Amino acid sequence: MSLGELYEPLHKHHADPYPFYERARREEPLFYSPVIGAWVVTKMADVRRILRDDNRYSSANTLRPYSPFPPALLAELEKGFPNLGSYITMDGEEHRRLRAPAAAALSPERVAAAEPYITERASQLIDGFAKDGEVEFMAGYANRLPVDVIARLVGFAEEDAVAFGDDSRAAAAVGMGHRFSSEAEQVACAQAWVRFQRLIERYVLDRRAAPRNDLISDYLAAFAPGDRPLAFEEMAELVGLVLSVALPGHITTSALLGNGLLRLLSEPDQWRLLCERPDLAPNAAEEIARFDTPTHLFLRVSTTDTSVGGRDFPAGTEFALCLASANRDEDAFDRAETFDITRPPHANVVFGQGPHYCPGAGLARRQIEISLRLLAERLPGLRLVPGQRIEYRGTLDHRGPLALKLQW
Repeated sequence: MSLGELYEPLHKHHADPYPFYERARREEPLFYSPVIGAWVVTKMADVRRILRDDNRYSSANTLRPYSPFPPALLAELEKGFPNLGSYITMDGEEHRRLRAPAAAALSPERVAAAEPYITERASQLIDGFAKDGEVEFMAGYANRLPVDVIARLVGFAEEDAVAFGDDSRAAAAVGMGHRFSSEAEQVACAQAWVRFQRLIERYVLDRRAAPRNDLISDYLAAFAPGDRPLAFEEMAELVGLVLSVALPGHITTSALLGNGLLRLLSEPDQWRLLCERPDLAPNAAEEIARFDTPTHLFLRVSTTDTSVGGRDFPAGTEFALCLASANRDEDAFDRAETFDITRPPHANVVFGQGPHYCPGAGLARRQIEISLRLLAERLPGLRLVPGQRIEYRGTLDHRGPLALKLQW
């Protein structure tokens, strides 16, 4: 059997896909996966080249599900807005135009201005469990800090942050690759997607009447200035634009926090080193992102005849870029399979590359750095609760622990 026939990304190879990726890079670095319906690209050089070339490789299929949605799910999605403003699936000038306000809202200057709030909120969350001697880290911290931070930047009120986080996490499962346990779960996620859209709609209408210094107001000023009533298509586009920032603005960071603490505490010498040298937090954040990248597969489709991995392909060929494999490519990193928080920063593709480079990358990195520094200073005795079974979210675009029990 070919590697493509053996590959089970949401089942056998989900909990620990890295041995399979290593084998693929060695034996068959480009293989076709019937499950995904695309050619899986595992080498850094190929992944980087495709990400950088949006003329030859389009993002139009980025959110394509692996299998058709059932009618019950589609019926629920029809109760919300059509997907008009998602610039993640666009290319060229249209992508740049719609992405610009998000890039401005998440600029280095805005991230620096948000740092005091990130530190304050992170400290408050740690205060909430520091005296308990144990915590379920995902629920108690990793799923909360990124939600509160992006909600504040986008413009959601604090009282809506919990609903925003819960519904957006469920809504994310409606995207490209997710392992559902039943059709009822799919329908529930579609309902969460629509609730999330309606929450954004409410805020768009509010900011239409009273603009503020937030991303929602920025999008209104850029694409629907004035105070006239918004047409349905305008509202759909605005909802999609806000969703394109609000949703990925926290799920990847949450996964990185979970993956990071799991890895650091699984290798206690690395955790001790961080506690002794908190100045290594930026290096540690980068190594966590490289070593256990939350985004495993990212789809692209060729717009012209092309060559990848020494093979020729016609226009319309779909490729699944394996970012997690590329970030452990032996040809791109020295000691690629070694987790080392002293590793000098080296270009990886955890947040993509090229025109679609994640505008929130700097914000994510800052939250990881601050969290690692505070946890190492406040709770140096952190360790994994023995005997726990780590299960991962059933998805390939924000793979991280469902739960992570820690004690000290």
